[in-house]
Amino acid sequence: MNSKERTDNLVEFLNGRTSEARLLDVLLENSREGVALVDWRGNIRRINRAFARMMHQPHETLEGKNIVRLISHSEDRALLEEIVETLWQDGYWSGNIRPWLAQDSKNTEMFLKISAILPSNGKIRFFLCQLSEIRILRSSVVQTMEQARDPLTNLATRSLFVDRLEQAISGAKRHRRSLGVLILDLDRFKLINDSLGHELGDEMLRIVAARLIQCLRTSDSVARIGFDEFGMLLTDIDEGTGAIRNSGFVARKIYDALARPAILGSQEVELSVAIGITLFPQDAQDSETLLKNAETALDHARRRGRNNYQFFSAEMAETARKRFAMESSLRHAMERDELKLYYQPQVDLGSGQVMGAEALIRWFHPEKGMISPADFIPIAEETGLIVPIGEWVIRTACRQIAAWKVMNLPAIRVGVNLSPLQFQRQDVVGIIKDVLQETGIDPASLDLEITESAIMEDVEKAIRILASISALGVHLSIDDFGTGYSSLSQLRHFPFKTLKIDRSFVRFITENNGDKAIVNAIIAMAHSLDQNVIVEGLETEGQLAVLRALNCNQMQGFLFSAAVPPEELTQMLREGRRLPFPQTVGSENINQKWGH
Repeated sequence: MNSKERTDNLVEFLNGRTSEARLLDVLLENSREGVALVDWRGNIRRINRAFARMMHQPHETLEGKNIVRLISHSEDRALLEEIVETLWQDGYWSGNIRPWLAQDSKNTEMFLKISAILPSNGKIRFFLCQLSEIRILRSSVVQTMEQARDPLTNLATRSLFVDRLEQAISGAKRHRRSLGVLILDLDRFKLINDSLGHELGDEMLRIVAARLIQCLRTSDSVARIGFDEFGMLLTDIDEGTGAIRNSGFVARKIYDALARPAILGSQEVELSVAIGITLFPQDAQDSETLLKNAETALDHARRRGRNNYQFFSAEMAETARKRFAMESSLRHAMERDELKLYYQPQVDLGSGQVMGAEALIRWFHPEKGMISPADFIPIAEETGLIVPIGEWVIRTACRQIAAWKVMNLPAIRVGVNLSPLQFQRQDVVGIIKDVLQETGIDPASLDLEITESAIMEDVEKAIRILASISALGVHLSIDDFGTGYSSLSQLRHFPFKTLKIDRSFVRFITENNGDKAIVNAIIAMAHSLDQNVIVEGLETEGQLAVLRALNCNQMQGFLFSAAVPPEELTQMLREGRRLPFPQTVGSENINQKWGH
């Protein structure tokens, strides 16, 4: 139904000419709200019983009268001018009036809403007027306001925030002013809430709410709009670059307000937020789009790290559209058999023999071809899709291990990356146990690789989870070592059997003595803890020579092979393919101690 049909239907209904009019007329006549249909000249065409009652006039005497003479006293000329100007500019007006026909009109206050009814040609033909008695309205407003307050922080809820935003938009249009909309997300709140308990998590939200209030003027608004999200509305700010400057100033003021740690019980907790900012009217002119834009900017701020704020831009919107399309496709990728596992061999530096492989996911899109993991893995992590995808990877890798065993191929260990989100889930140990039982493989042939940043989020919890996984007989590796926050001394607290050195330390190892010294120290410390060492990203003979001299155990990189389909690795294992270089004295002892 187009807008003209909707308008005509409404007019016909109010004039009692449609087949549904009899039923709807009963509803209208029994409404406590006064309703009137007014033409573009202001003449009343139709009213309901409540409207006549509020005016204390017979129904028939009101139809045909001009609404202007009913809703205001002659001395309220300024109010009438405001109503007329706003209606023709915005198509909507609302406010309190004192109808002169009402009993004791000087003391009788009512709430009036007037909305223009626009047909398809855009010319105003009618206005819909809705009149409410203030005492009835006030009782419902009090109840609504109570429901519109977040009980934990006493801030406005999302619904009240949206209502305030829409009112602010209407005012900003009239006065040609800008608005700023900010959405804030607390960094690591879920981790803090889970580790310290919900009571202290609630206290943290109250502390943040109190500090945010201090950052605003009385004309601005702040609300709790999500689990750990807050919304801010900056009103009456300068247009253009002034709006950017004012909003940026508030964002920096927020960071200053949260710079002081929060004391939660006996714990001192650092506070930080990511902030997304959008502006009216530059970015959008309705509340829904403004909030969506602020969320988009917030996503970009999150990806840039802690205590970062970003303004919305058109480029962000296009990026968000592409990310949403990719997320939608990714949700169906598993069921459509678009995801595949490739395996990159891990070679012993003493014998040149393939001792293991890392399972790496690949996405073959039917239209776009192969999509890089660098493009879709971050989306999977942000949306939570990494959990079912990660479980699929573990199960698929274990089935492949079982298949190689049936083929009587040399036994190798297969590494699978465990994402931080998977690692923190309560069911992670149960899932691994189920897959091992389902596939019947030797648990030691499965190597779970966990990044050091994942374990450092909550060290005590990480130790418990790793101990439970290790008890299953599964091999554990710490991945990308040197890029996170752990120290070599902390390694002894974790049941890792292999340490993987990140490729960033290998890239310039032949020319940078600093990188060489770091790698040497890591290898020596790992060996003192009876840990195997694998270096990632090996690409040149020079790098290989340095790492062999440092007694590194294994390598993984293009020098030997890129990640290949399971069929190609099967062929390598059948042929006994090795890295072609001579063994050095002492390498056999290294292999016996830290090899497979």
